[in-house]
Amino acid sequence: MFQKLNSLLHHKDFRTFWLSHTATQFGTQVALLGLPLVASLTLAASPLQMGILGALEYAPFLLIGLFAGVWADRARRRPLLIVSNVGRAILLALIPLIAFLGILRMEWLYAIAFLTGVCTVFFDIAYQSYLPTLVSREQLVGTNSLLESSRSAAQMAGPGLSGVLIQMLSAPVTMLVTSLSFFLSALSLCFIKTEEPTPSRPDRARSLWQDIREGLQLSFSEPLLFGVIRCSAIFNFSWNMMFSVYVLYAISELHISSGWLGFVYGGMGVGFFLGAVLVHKAIQTFGMGSVVVGSAAIASCGGPFAPLALGTGSAAVFLLMMGQFFFGLGMSMWSISTLSLRQTIVPAHLQGRVNATVRFAAWGAYPLGSLAGGIIGDHFGMQIALFAGAAGLMIAVLTLLFTPFLKSKEKTMKELHRG
Repeated sequence: MFQKLNSLLHHKDFRTFWLSHTATQFGTQVALLGLPLVASLTLAASPLQMGILGALEYAPFLLIGLFAGVWADRARRRPLLIVSNVGRAILLALIPLIAFLGILRMEWLYAIAFLTGVCTVFFDIAYQSYLPTLVSREQLVGTNSLLESSRSAAQMAGPGLSGVLIQMLSAPVTMLVTSLSFFLSALSLCFIKTEEPTPSRPDRARSLWQDIREGLQLSFSEPLLFGVIRCSAIFNFSWNMMFSVYVLYAISELHISSGWLGFVYGGMGVGFFLGAVLVHKAIQTFGMGSVVVGSAAIASCGGPFAPLALGTGSAAVFLLMMGQFFFGLGMSMWSISTLSLRQTIVPAHLQGRVNATVRFAAWGAYPLGSLAGGIIGDHFGMQIALFAGAAGLMIAVLTLLFTPFLKSKEKTMKELHRG
């Protein structure tokens, strides 16, 4: 394993890509806490408004995700990554500018969240499809583990940094940190030297819908891919039902400061880091199927902690942090294992469309969950929305019992690909 890690670290273009990915993750994590805090602290948003904000941020996955997948298969992916991050940088830099002019309102946040989400759609789909052009299939689990380690480091430090900056500078100004990180990521990608293969062209002209249908057909006919999509969609719907009111609940009901809330989110980063470290050994020991099911079960255990974090003070902070830890641990192992599975069993010319289909179904559930959480929180209370989301996480895990994952005996990605 250390030999493989050493070879990856000597891969100059992968190191550059890793730097870009790390900068993106730090910016994302600062914004993850920063944007809801702009709404709640600066604009005193209601639970319903928080739900709408979260829905608009992820709505592009539902609206344009499939089209973005076709684009990612028809065009070179690195330019798409660069343009997407420059777009996010410009959009998020508008928040402190608008706040300085004294015209910041929820409508502005809604528009920026939606347009930033459009850029995120193209970046995420192109990034997942671009990685197999830099490294071999045998290196995918290792590279995804390293990339997940960066995300875990960002999740440990990013929210805490966000909380401190918000207390020192205000929530809108903190968005400048996110903007700069996306600019750095885009700049890093310009230095990759590996020639990206020319996208394959079909023998005859094909319509956009024919290309979309081809990606959908593979995604929903392959039992392992469909099992991942179904579980992810229910899980993400339920998680965002919780997250849509999570920050507001912690601030208004539990009276947790933005600094301590950043500490809570750091628990997720610790879980992500531990999961990235353990997943490779876990797959070798237990097999891919068991890791996929087990990681989803671990992540779902993080759900009940939030609604059970009653009272105020250190006890509530600890319970919230433990919930974030279990979620991060499970989701890290889930993300690495399922992404490596997808990158291995899906043909290169379909990577963009299959990744887009997964994002369409799985991430497209985010805006629906945000709206559901906001409506439930507004009408029945935020704690009820948290309990409903936690129950949904458990249901998502149960769907994996009806997939071939637990029947699979494959230990490595190579064996899974052969099968």
